[in-house]
Amino acid sequence: MQNSSQKIENILILRTSSLGDICHMLPFIFTLKNEYPKAKISWIIGESEADFLQKIDGIDFVIFDKKNTLRSYMRIASELKNIKFDIMFLMQVSLRANIISLFINSKIKLGYDFARSSDLHSIFSNKKIESSKHSHVVDVFLSFLNILNIRKENFLYSWDISEKVEKSDLLTKYPDLKNEYFVLSPCSRSKDRNWLIDRYALIADYIKESYGINCVISSSKDEFEKNFVKKIIKKMHSSPINVSGKINLHELYTLIKNSKLLISPDSGPIHIGTCAGTPVLGLYAVTNTVRAGPYNSIDLCVDKYNIALEKFSQKKPEEANWRYKNNQKDVMNLISADEVIQKIDKFFSKGN
Repeated sequence: MQNSSQKIENILILRTSSLGDICHMLPFIFTLKNEYPKAKISWIIGESEADFLQKIDGIDFVIFDKKNTLRSYMRIASELKNIKFDIMFLMQVSLRANIISLFINSKIKLGYDFARSSDLHSIFSNKKIESSKHSHVVDVFLSFLNILNIRKENFLYSWDISEKVEKSDLLTKYPDLKNEYFVLSPCSRSKDRNWLIDRYALIADYIKESYGINCVISSSKDEFEKNFVKKIIKKMHSSPINVSGKINLHELYTLIKNSKLLISPDSGPIHIGTCAGTPVLGLYAVTNTVRAGPYNSIDLCVDKYNIALEKFSQKKPEEANWRYKNNQKDVMNLISADEVIQKIDKFFSKGN
């Protein structure tokens, strides 16, 4: 039954990227769709992000192709110019999102609070969400629903997405995946979030030697990442399955979904792990698990963010703004191999 607190017929969501935040968006999307099943809900989303999600029933994707920015602006302006939206959720802080918002005719344009705004974001919205100092991105996205008087107990914490590739398809390419395995995804798009090569090798060997579980190492096609993986493998005593640069996002989703555990720094694959329902051991120092950790595996993460704040920036946690990142060199060195091993042992001691 449609939420009757407000008459809402046309809804627009503006969030084009990134992959991690698109994953973070899903509880908001599923809750909104459940509360307003009769409303027309459109989502302006990036092309690769839409391809990853495939489709969500009741949601119309309006594709923004970041490789053809000008053409995308023109197409969106033409496609949406005759639609009067009851509300637009302006959920991205960027110049691109600001420009797109100018093409949208909406009574309400809801954006972030001033503390989370940058790039003149606040100028392009006529209403703001309420401030909250330290909150996870998922919860901040869900707070956009307060304007519709949707109660917290009605929030749907669901990350269910379509699985395009079957495990049997992966087994055809990689027969060794029939045995138990964990995924090591050692690289982030931001290189300063990557952990140390020798420590990655050490913990990969540790899991194989202690628990008999094979390591599968994955990365993108980026040459730096593939070389980074080769250096890890060279340091290892065991022989991992290396799929770096050889699988697409749909195959990665299936790979992670069928794994025992994912180990990674803050990156897109961490949040794919949340979507797949796979436990995630996240390595955090540059970014904060409180804000951007794997939502259902926070206790499994090693987080040195606050220690790095004081050591490198002389900031207390309450002094850092919501988006602050410890981008100084060697921040990830604060995470020791012993701390990661303790998390690994704790995970497997529970019979996982």
